[in-house]
Amino acid sequence: MYNHIVVPLDGSHNSKLALSEALKLVKQFNAELTIVNVADDKRLIYTVTGTGIANTGGYYKELNDRATAILAEGQKLAEEAGVTAKTEILHGSPKQVIAVEYPENHDVDLIVMGKSGTDAIDRLLVGSTTAAVVRNALTNVLVIAEPTNS
Repeated sequence: MYNHIVVPLDGSHNSKLALSEALKLVKQFNAELTIVNVADDKRLIYTVTGTGIANTGGYYKELNDRATAILAEGQKLAEEAGVTAKTEILHGSPKQVIAVEYPENHDVDLIVMGKSGTDAIDRLLVGSTTAAVVRNALTNVLVIAEPTNS
């Protein structure tokens, strides 16, 4: 049923819950697993130079370093579960990249993601990334919620 499952990780507890659920599905369907992190380029500060546009302040490096660490942790969790996972750092608006761009170009059957992520301020100002992905995704989306204590 599912051949290629993608899990966007942002370092949040809910994204790790999503990865845990995706690992079960990958095993059940013998699917390919890709773990992605989207470096949100819209927050980069650019300056125009004589040779074009260059980023400043080391923020780009920080985004990539953070993404690398998050993906390494995700890959370690996959390995501990006996699953081989491919990882990718993507760039752009997470809502657009997760919902449309990546699935369109990589034959994705299912996106598994947490109900909420790390960026509460962004969620308040422009809406939840998860909600945007559910509304606009080119493929099925499984949203994983925090288990309740009831």
